[in-house]
This record gives sequence, C-alpha cells and structure tokens, in this order.
Amino acid sequence: MQAPQSFIVTPKGKRYKSGKKIGDVTFETVTSIEDAKDVSKEAIVVALPLNYNGEIEVGDEVIIHHNIFRMYYDQKGNMKYSRAYLYDDYYHAIPEEVFLYKKGKEWKANDEFCFIEPVTDDNISLLEGQQLPHTGIVFASNTHPKGMEIGFTPESEYEVWVDGKMYYRMRDIDVCVYERFEA
Repeated sequence: MQAPQSFIVTPKGKRYKSGKKIGDVTFETVTSIEDAKDVSKEAIVVALPLNYNGEIEVGDEVIIHHNIFRMYYDQKGNMKYSRAYLYDDYYHAIPEEVFLYKKGKEWKANDEFCFIEPVTDDNISLLEGQQLPHTGIVFASNTHPKGMEIGFTPESEYEVWVDGKMYYRMRDIDVCVYERFEA
C-alpha cells in the first residue's frame, strides 16, 4: 500500500491520550472527543509517498497534526472519522502534517517546522511563576541551531508533548530573535 503524495501512518498507541495511572489503577481521563489536546499525535509510518526522497523511513515514529486521528460528530450526531481515515487503523498524512520524526534516539524536525522548549527556569519566569512568554530554546529545527535561546512571534506556538515533555511547535519563520535581550 502506498499513496501518491501522503504518508500512511498508524497510531503509536490509542488515538486519544487517556488514562492517568495512580498506584496500580489507571483512570480514564478523556470523556469527550471534541478537545484537540486529547488527540494523540504519535504515529508510526507504514508507507512513504511515491517518489519521496527524504529521511523518514517506514517504521519511524513521527509527530503529526492533531486532526489526523481526530473523530467528530456530524450534523445528525453520528460519530465520524477524520478525512485522513483510510481503513482499520490506517490514516494518510500529507508531508506538511508530519512535524517531527525520530531517528535512533534523536528527534528531527520535518520541513519548515521547529520545536521550542519553553523557558521556565530563569529569574523572570520564576518571579511570574510560569513560562516566559514568546521565549524558548530550540529543541529541533532544520534552520535554527539546537540549544539556541530564541524569541518567537505571538500566537505562533502550538503545544505538543514529545516523550513526556511539552514543546511548542511552530514554523521556522516564526522565530524572530536570537538570544533574548535583558532589560
């Protein structure tokens, strides 16, 4: 099975993140399909697009767009799969919907996307008790050096969890400042 312009992917686990383990008991925490933050973004590549010549290979773990595995209710109240659904647990994702892929133990950004780790452990963010807005450290990018402290444009970030840690997913073009200026 191969698609002309799309990756074929399958969920790494469940389509919806659920289950908080407390002791030996796992509690179901997702009670609705409407919230995009509950949709799993972790997938395994099953097939590559025809004529694809990038680094992603069959079997690689990828982080994809949240609407690939998402389900919804139509106007009549019937539950429907996303437009990306093929059959069984197979979905198609165009290259622009594949944001990050894992090679060995290292995560790499796909296309023009970058992943930024929020700044939470400096003097300013500690005083505010939260993450410093519009600031972060490059985790993965094809354009910006890994580990570089950057500033980014407002409303460009989208929270994504990778290996149990939260990062901002954005486009490389949204990075606008290297090394924050101190006031």
